[in-house]
Amino acid sequence: MSFRILGPLAVIHEGRDITPTAPKVRQVLAFLLVRKGQIVQISEFIDELWGDHPPESAMTTLQTYIYKLRKEVLDPSGLARLHTQQCGYLLDVPDESVDVGIFEKATREGRLTLESGDAQRAGELLSEALSVWRGQALLGVTTGEILSAHVTRLEENRLRALELHIDADMRLGRYRELISELKTLVHGYPLHERFYGDLMTALNRSGRRYEALEVYRQLRKVLIDELGLEPSAALQRLHQSLLSADAPKPAGTAPPRPQGATTPPPAALTVPAQLSPDISDFTGRVAELARLAQVLAAPQPGSTAARTISITGMGGVGKTTLALHAAHLHRAQFPDGQLFTDLHGASAAPASPGDVLAGFLRSVGVPDQQIPPTLEERSNLFRTWSNNRRILVVLDNASDAAQVTPLLPATPHCVVIVTSREGLQSMPGVTNVELGVMSLSEGTQLLGRIIGAERVAAEPEHAETIVELCGRLPRALRCVGSRLAAARVWSLQKMAALLESSPAPLDQLRFAEFDVRADYDHAYFRLDPHDRSTLRLLSLLPAQDFTAVTAAGLLGNATDAVEARLTRLAGCHLLDVRADDAGSIRYGMHRLTRLYARERLNREFLQPED
Repeated sequence: MSFRILGPLAVIHEGRDITPTAPKVRQVLAFLLVRKGQIVQISEFIDELWGDHPPESAMTTLQTYIYKLRKEVLDPSGLARLHTQQCGYLLDVPDESVDVGIFEKATREGRLTLESGDAQRAGELLSEALSVWRGQALLGVTTGEILSAHVTRLEENRLRALELHIDADMRLGRYRELISELKTLVHGYPLHERFYGDLMTALNRSGRRYEALEVYRQLRKVLIDELGLEPSAALQRLHQSLLSADAPKPAGTAPPRPQGATTPPPAALTVPAQLSPDISDFTGRVAELARLAQVLAAPQPGSTAARTISITGMGGVGKTTLALHAAHLHRAQFPDGQLFTDLHGASAAPASPGDVLAGFLRSVGVPDQQIPPTLEERSNLFRTWSNNRRILVVLDNASDAAQVTPLLPATPHCVVIVTSREGLQSMPGVTNVELGVMSLSEGTQLLGRIIGAERVAAEPEHAETIVELCGRLPRALRCVGSRLAAARVWSLQKMAALLESSPAPLDQLRFAEFDVRADYDHAYFRLDPHDRSTLRLLSLLPAQDFTAVTAAGLLGNATDAVEARLTRLAGCHLLDVRADDAGSIRYGMHRLTRLYARERLNREFLQPED
């Protein structure tokens, strides 16, 4: 049996189509499939099927739909089981039996493979992921507010997979092959700037610069006519680079060499401007921005080293957002360029410093044939280039000091901003900025900027409840805010109740590109087994500060050994640490960290991890 939701809803069993025809039964099945492996509460079914005006017989009618679904679709194969829970229903079906499971697995593997540098294999995996789509998700199914939000999420995931696939092809130099596909995507997504940028790049690198400039003109007209906006800063920079550059040779054409030359021609150096676009709704962080401004303003008298700032904090707290916002505020102070790279320090395959340096050198105009083969030589060349220049380097998501040190420029007029969960304590002269969760007022303000200040003003108490239930964590708030923005008729009271009553609260913090549980996964699986076990068991303690002695009593180990584990967990921001008035060291666990650790503990009883 196979279930298909990435296109028209379909259930295929032994070659026969047994898809239910009754609209409401189709709607119930679709809801269970998009939430497979999770409990769908009865109240959610009723909201989805009937909105704000359910009939008095809603419960009985829903049970009838469930009965028909079991009898006509699920029972014939026995491969998918629908479990009745105390507050709803849970559909247990293997991932490989649902097209969305196949899509998500292949997309995830493709993304990780691309991050590791294997663009060829990544393209194959992403092609496999996209091949299961047969049209718009849940085409032909009546969708209420909740299902509509899930359809939006699925379509956004498809768009992200398309972007990754194009990225893989671009890395392989398949510019000519991409032009036709990108033109189709631009037509289908007329406000999606990334596709325009990719099309401009592909045309330019295929020797069709003037067509690339025409694409920009079309985009600008669409944005002004539809939204009253100019293209993003990144697209404007790309446009300017096309206007100022010599027309490139088509891909694969070698540049001419002077007659009798024995060495490659000198590089035509350029000014890089690689900062990702700033966000329009940046909120709070006044003290942190002031601290960053002090370092960014000017070097200390007598200083001879590049200024380095380390922004640390738990996952989802907004380290990258703060770094980019500060970089944009001060970029005029760095006229020789701004470099940016994601070091993927929290992933299984952190970026190689040598590869990063090769990218930096290319971005400033060094041809491939002049990039040295070894890390040391590349680092020396980068420092030579940066000498007497004013550049800003943002290194996002660093794993440790060893990954960062080769990437540092040469002079005190340069600044490096590094974001990391664990910090760069072993590097001398680093300015550390510890980023905590937002205040209640900052969190409420951020929520208002995402969903509209009027909605927050209409339900201020429920807005504050949402902020607290999200642990004042910006990424969690953006996730909930995106859900509320997609479901515009939802009240804040309804969202707060959903967050508070859900049997799996982290399920509610997964929407579009946001997934709080996945953020924790990155940190959790980097721990050794003993530290993982410690984190899980600590979730059994009351939701208040505790000492190493208390933790040792719970774990049944010596206090010194437990304190070493607590220190490591605090080092990667899975625990908070402070000294009380008496000088005792006390530890705390963030609300969402506790929820995640308890999930892992409950899962261990079913399938031990260590």
